[in-house]
Amino acid sequence: MKYFDYLLNSTLFITAVVFMLWIEITHTRSAVLDIPFLWLLIAMVNFVRLRNPGLAVKGLRTSCIGANLIGLISEAARARLWGWMPYTVIATAAIFGEVIFSIVRRNDSNSGARV
Repeated sequence: MKYFDYLLNSTLFITAVVFMLWIEITHTRSAVLDIPFLWLLIAMVNFVRLRNPGLAVKGLRTSCIGANLIGLISEAARARLWGWMPYTVIATAAIFGEVIFSIVRRNDSNSGARV
């Protein structure tokens, strides 16, 4: 499951970078960088969570859950206002998967606080 978590997070990161580049290259009307920047921040926080399993960083799991829920709620609101786009569906699915993986604890052999 760890590899699927990395896959979802990498998908979110790549979607954010590609969408940012697409906005900057095409200068599409009414396209702003706030949502892909949020995706990028969510992906980076989740990468930190993946690199520090267990209780290595105090409050990291809670921060990841909060960031993922904020992203999921903003995507739901954005889809309600402007409809679903293909890149939005990809990012929303990845964020939803990250919400699940952030809530469920992993039982890795190296999980736990480092001494």
